[in-house]
Amino acid sequence: MVFLILSASLYFDMSKSGFAELFCRNNYLCRMNIANSIYSGKIGWQRLQEVIPVYANAGIFILVDENTRKLCLPLLLEKCPVLSHAVIIEMPGNESNKTIEGVQKIWDDMVAANAVRKSLMICLGGGIITDVGGFAAATYKRGIDFIHIPTTLLSMVDAAIGGKTGVNLNSVKNQIGVFALPEAVFIFTEFLKTLPARQKLSGYAEMLKHAMINDESMFEKLIVLNSPEKVCEEQIVLESASVKMQIVSKDFKETGIRKSLNFGHTIGHAIESYSQKYDPDPLLHGEAIAIGLICESFISMRMFGFKEDDLKKMANLVNWHFPHYRFNPRPADELLALMCHDKKNTDTTKLNFSLLCKIGEPVFDQVPGEKLIRESLHFYMNLEVGFFV
Repeated sequence: MVFLILSASLYFDMSKSGFAELFCRNNYLCRMNIANSIYSGKIGWQRLQEVIPVYANAGIFILVDENTRKLCLPLLLEKCPVLSHAVIIEMPGNESNKTIEGVQKIWDDMVAANAVRKSLMICLGGGIITDVGGFAAATYKRGIDFIHIPTTLLSMVDAAIGGKTGVNLNSVKNQIGVFALPEAVFIFTEFLKTLPARQKLSGYAEMLKHAMINDESMFEKLIVLNSPEKVCEEQIVLESASVKMQIVSKDFKETGIRKSLNFGHTIGHAIESYSQKYDPDPLLHGEAIAIGLICESFISMRMFGFKEDDLKKMANLVNWHFPHYRFNPRPADELLALMCHDKKNTDTTKLNFSLLCKIGEPVFDQVPGEKLIRESLHFYMNLEVGFFV
């Protein structure tokens, strides 16, 4: 499986190692296959306008939430006037609507507008929109084409990439879904200007995860940049996205190395689900994953000798940027129960983790045991008193 990333002036072939410059866009555009590709910058807007007319007669649908309809849709329609006749479908952009009921509302709107198997769904938004929209498209009439135009940092580097779609079930993350690749992903970093600081911070956590599972130099770059604002540059965003693309190209159905992308997510998803259930202002995905990165780095240190110095760097970076989430030991039992629903588990009696031996050397299918998991939660809780020194 070959993945491509095209920016305003460069073409990047992700079947190669690293982030290599190969062709000027004008020399390669005519030979590009849209499938499994990422486009960015001027060439992205150009390619999008070339693709849209193919679906005009069958119907084009743009899925938005209340924020992207107001802040992002106008720019999309300005850049792509061919979308002026598209059907707009709006869903609330929060986790409580990432459900089968939410998907059914989308299906109902598509039926009402006479969507057919050759129609196109454009998912314009963050991770909730791409997860739900991709699932709705992949299952409507047994599958119609869809493309992602992510508008948040988190969705640009993670959620919109890799072909995972789905919804939550009873507040448990992503329990229902299918693997289905979009025809393409279009990354336009100008949309990041519409984001509040908290949303940029959420994406920053996933970029930190990509760096930690990838290599030391990328990790150190994020430590030096030390800013959710600075990592919003197109080149940095594409570099982070390329980490996921390379891994997915090797293991689409998550039977092996793709599991490494779940580093920080076993505990992180449990905390996110817990927060969704109890907090009036729940944690964003990246905020929960930041906690998971600390806890699972601690477990990695205990199990595999992950460097304490790297744990300090990462924990202090998170502690500097992210508000500390307060919970006492009592929720530990409920968090452990939520971890039992994690999709990586192959045995209901064992909690399966993806961890690190060192920066750039992930390991998966690891079972740390309940005692060590509880210790990692206590470690995070104790960080509230100050930085890890």
